[in-house]
Amino acid sequence: MADIPFLDHYCALPTRPVGNDGEGNRDRVRQDIESLTAELYVAECFTKYFRQRYPDSDVISQLTLLDANRFRGATEILAKWIIAEYRNEFGRDALKKNIRTQTPGRQLRSDMLGVRAEGTTMVLELVEVTTVGQAKRTEIEDLQHKTDVLTRFVIDPALKEMLALQRAGRVSIGAPTRIEIRRSTWRPSWNELYYPLVPLPRARGNVKYEWICYKPTFRPDGIGKDGLVLYEIHTTALPQGVPVEVLRRVARRLRELENQHQLVLLPAMQQYWDDNTADSRELKKWLAIGLGAALLVTLVVLAWPTAVPLAAGVAEGSGAAAAAGTAEAVAAEAAQLANAVRYAESAAKVPGYFERAQAALRPLLADGLGRGLVGSH
Repeated sequence: MADIPFLDHYCALPTRPVGNDGEGNRDRVRQDIESLTAELYVAECFTKYFRQRYPDSDVISQLTLLDANRFRGATEILAKWIIAEYRNEFGRDALKKNIRTQTPGRQLRSDMLGVRAEGTTMVLELVEVTTVGQAKRTEIEDLQHKTDVLTRFVIDPALKEMLALQRAGRVSIGAPTRIEIRRSTWRPSWNELYYPLVPLPRARGNVKYEWICYKPTFRPDGIGKDGLVLYEIHTTALPQGVPVEVLRRVARRLRELENQHQLVLLPAMQQYWDDNTADSRELKKWLAIGLGAALLVTLVVLAWPTAVPLAAGVAEGSGAAAAAGTAEAVAAEAAQLANAVRYAESAAKVPGYFERAQAALRPLLADGLGRGLVGSH
């Protein structure tokens, strides 16, 4: 299913810095949640792609390294050496002052490291996730620097141990004869480029809808750079009068059809609009004035079972906390953090919900299918 017209100018919608509430205030908890969510979602998408393309592969991420025992064979040995030796040789900031006084620096972690075999070569595919503003810095300080550290301190001892174990016959691990590091050529697919964040209340109590957008990955030439996934956060508050109740009815119908194949879903939604002409006219009006992306994200949130109670609960809880005072406000923030974590746990379902939401709105678009995703960034 191709990207449809109201997403062609998706990136023209307002953006805000990670960790900013859109009203000039910065929140460290919010920043950490948003950065982690952006990375975890990409890890979910990359892992799915990598294991489908390379059935005997592994993906080492910051989270999977917390449980290194999950790996087996050569990957287990590689993970062991990554934990032990994948670190800055020296703290870089202090290194600039006086090299003679330095001690080994902090540990490094690749956001994602795909591990696969190519003949007798173990190939490591690197992926780093960052914001648009950090792209140049990430390419130098993450992709280039981490490749260098892996090459200098991890690859050689890991390879030696793999070969020694195989020669000794103690463990059959299919040891490679060499290890090669590459920047992954993988890019998120069209239906993996958006991730709705938990709806947040504005100061006046109106809920605003925000989403992580990975389309910048393809800038500036429609191709992007290997190993680098970029994102920004779009934000919008639905103007007064937008028919949220209509969207709720559409979302309810989508949930009823949740287990249906697209071949059933498309005619079913066409029938829905034929039977609900007033709803059809109402949403066409808002699509015509350029609110398609906001309507789509709202529909995804409403159709996403995990998100339904969160959309209402976050707004209500924050409003009550603001009225009650500081202690309640802190509790509301903790609840918001818990909700966001819960929300992120269903990341694997996001592409499917975007596909279904687009299918639901497709019959309302007079000019039919869109022009595709890549090239309209």
